[in-house]
Amino acid sequence: MRRFGKLEMYEQFFGLSEKPFSIQPDPAFLYWGRTHRLAYAMLEYGVLNHAGISVITGEVGCGKTTLVHRLLDQLSDTHTVALLSNIQQGRGDLLSWVLMGFGEPFAGKTHVELFSQLQSFFISEYSKGRRVVLIIDEAQNLSTDMLEELRMLSNINAGKDQLLQLILVGQPELKGLLNRPELLQLAQRVGSDFHLTPLNVEEVHAYIDTRLAIAGCRRRVFTDRAIDSIAEHSRGVPRVINIITDTALVYAFSAEELVVGVETIRNVIRDKSEFGVFGLASDEAAAPPLRPASETGIDAFAESSKKNRRDDNDAAVTELRDDNYPKSVLLPGEPQETEAHIAADVMVDVAPHGGGQLHETQPRFSAVKEQSSITGVVVVATNDNASPKTAIHSAGDGRAIVFVAVGGAPDATAIAKSAGAVIAEGPDRSFSPAGRARNAGYRQLKKIAPHLQYVQFVDAETTLDPDWIETAEKFMARRPEVSIVAGGLKTHSGSNMALASTGARNHADEEGEIQCVLGGSALMRVESFEAAGGFRGDLLTAETVDLCIRLRRRGARIWRLDETMGLRQPASKSVGWWSQSRQRGFDNAYCASLHGGPPERVGMLDTVLAVVWGFIFPAAVIIAATLGAVLATKLSPATPPIMIAGAILAFGAGVFALRIAASIIFRGVFKLSSWKTAVPIVMGRAPEFLGACKLWFGAKR
Repeated sequence: MRRFGKLEMYEQFFGLSEKPFSIQPDPAFLYWGRTHRLAYAMLEYGVLNHAGISVITGEVGCGKTTLVHRLLDQLSDTHTVALLSNIQQGRGDLLSWVLMGFGEPFAGKTHVELFSQLQSFFISEYSKGRRVVLIIDEAQNLSTDMLEELRMLSNINAGKDQLLQLILVGQPELKGLLNRPELLQLAQRVGSDFHLTPLNVEEVHAYIDTRLAIAGCRRRVFTDRAIDSIAEHSRGVPRVINIITDTALVYAFSAEELVVGVETIRNVIRDKSEFGVFGLASDEAAAPPLRPASETGIDAFAESSKKNRRDDNDAAVTELRDDNYPKSVLLPGEPQETEAHIAADVMVDVAPHGGGQLHETQPRFSAVKEQSSITGVVVVATNDNASPKTAIHSAGDGRAIVFVAVGGAPDATAIAKSAGAVIAEGPDRSFSPAGRARNAGYRQLKKIAPHLQYVQFVDAETTLDPDWIETAEKFMARRPEVSIVAGGLKTHSGSNMALASTGARNHADEEGEIQCVLGGSALMRVESFEAAGGFRGDLLTAETVDLCIRLRRRGARIWRLDETMGLRQPASKSVGWWSQSRQRGFDNAYCASLHGGPPERVGMLDTVLAVVWGFIFPAAVIIAATLGAVLATKLSPATPPIMIAGAILAFGAGVFALRIAASIIFRGVFKLSSWKTAVPIVMGRAPEFLGACKLWFGAKR
C-alpha cells in the first residue's frame, strides 16, 4: 500500500497538473457535449440579443452552474451581472436579494423604496451603456409570487430597450413551475430556453478523455470497459462521473496501478454503496436511463431527413440564415424568412426515392455512396480566375462536394459543374461577402448529405492532400474538444507556404493549439459549426478568424496538425506584392476592429506595426531629413544640405536593412524561402498601412 505524502498525490503519479475530476464548477474543465453546446448557445443568444428572459433547466449535476460560470467569464465590462444561487421563499424580500446581488444598499427600506431604487439603478446603468443581467441559480426554489415579481422587474424599459435581462437556471421542477397557469405571462416572455440532459455512453468516454487531457494527461488512464461501467452507474450525470473517477484514481494510486480497470470501478461502486453515507449521491428514480451511443439526440433532424428525403425541398434541416444565426433564432427587428425563400436558396432536385439521382448537375457521386462518408467538402472560389477543378477532384470519390462562388464567378462555376460538384445557387445566383457564400455552400451540403459529422472548407486555389481528410477525421474522433483542425499548405516547389500574419500572430508552424486558422481551408466539426451559427455573413473579410474566436469563447479548441493539408496554387500574376500587402493590412485592421481587445487582441499587433513601420518611422525620417537640410543651410552654409539629408535618409535605409537581415536570421539563413519573403514582409508595412487606411477612412461597411 502506498503511503500518502504531503507532496505525493495521485496527480503526480498519473502525470497530471491538477485534479481533473473536481466536483466544483470549473469553466476551464467544461466538456462541450452536444446538449451543452446548444444550452450555452441559448444562454449566449439571450445575453447578446437581449432576449428578456432565458431559462436553462437540467438534471442535478448535469453542468448547469458550470455553464453559467463560463458565461460570466466571457461577458465583457459592458455588462453588470449579479448571480444569486440561494434565494428561497421565506428568506427575505426578493428585491433585497436583487439589490444585494448588484452591491446596492437595501437595509431598512420599504418594498416601494426598494423597487424605486432598483429602477433608478437600471436606468443609471443603461445611461452608462451597460446591460444589466440577473442570473438566478436554483430557480426552482422560487415561489410563484417571486417569479411574478421578477416578471414585473423585466417590464422596466427605456423606450423599446429592456433594462434587465433575466436568466433562470434550475432543476427539472422549474419547468413544471413555469408551466402553471398563473405564470402564463412570464412563460410568454421567455425568449430562449433549453433543457440540459445527461451524457450518453459515447459522450462519457469523450468527457473523461477531455478532462484528463485538460489536466495534462498524455496517456490512456481508464480502460474502455471501466468507462462503460462508469457510464452505466452514473447514468451519464457529470457530477456523479466525477465522484466515481476521482475515487477510482485514488484507489489506483494507492495500489500503484497505472491503468484504471473495470475491477477498480466495481470496487468503488461497491464501497460507495456499502460504506458510503450517501452512496453515489444520485437519485436513480428521478434520473433518466442512460442514452445509448446510437441515439441521435439533438441530431435527430438528420435521421428524419434521411427518412423523408423526398420532402427535402419543403423542410429545411439545420438552416443557417444569410446573417449566420440559427433559423430558430430571429434577431430583433428582422423579418422572418419564409420556407420558400430558404428552399430556393439551397434547392437541389432529388428523385422521389432515397438514394435517387441528383438532377441537373449530375455529380459523380450518388446519395447512396454518401452514407459511407462522414465528411463533406465545400469548395469556395473568391474570384473567377481560379479554376476549382483540381480542388474538386482532390476531395476524393464518395464524398458530397459543393461549389460556391463569392460574388458570382460564371467561368469558375461552369468548370465546377463540369467537374461534378453540386452548385450552391441562391435566387440572385451569387453570394457576397464570403461568409454568406460559405454558409450557402454548407446549407447545400447538408441538403444532399444530412448525416455529415465534419465539413472540409477548401479554397478553389488549394488542392487537398489525398490523406488529409482521413488523418483529420481520426484526430477529431480522438479529441472531441477540438472544433476546427488545419494542416500545412505547401507551394508547388514543395516548401511550406509562408502565411503572412493576418489577424493573429500565434499560428505556429508546429503541431499544437492555435488561436485561429488563417485562410479559408480547414476541417470543422458540424456540431460546433452549427452551434456557433456558422460564419457571419455581415463581415467584409476574416470570417474564418472570427468563427475561430467565437468557438474558442465557447470553450472549443482550434488545432494545427503537423501534416500537409494541401498544395496552394501560386497567386495570379495580376495580383502583385503591393496589392497583396495592402489587402493584408486591410484584413489586419478589420480583425482588430472585431477582436482587437483583450484577451484575443487579434490583428492589433500587426496593425500597430503597420502604422509604426509603414508610416510613422518613414515620415519621421523624411521630416528629419528635410529639417536637417534647412538647419544646415542656416547654421552651417559650408555644409551641403544634400549631405545632411542624405545621411539621415541613409540611416533610415540602414534600419530597414537591419530589419531585413533580422527577418532572414529568424526564419533561417539557409532557407531559400527566408530570403524570398524577408524583403516583401519588411517593406510590406507601407502598403499594409494604406490598406488599414482604406478600412478606417474609405471602406464601405
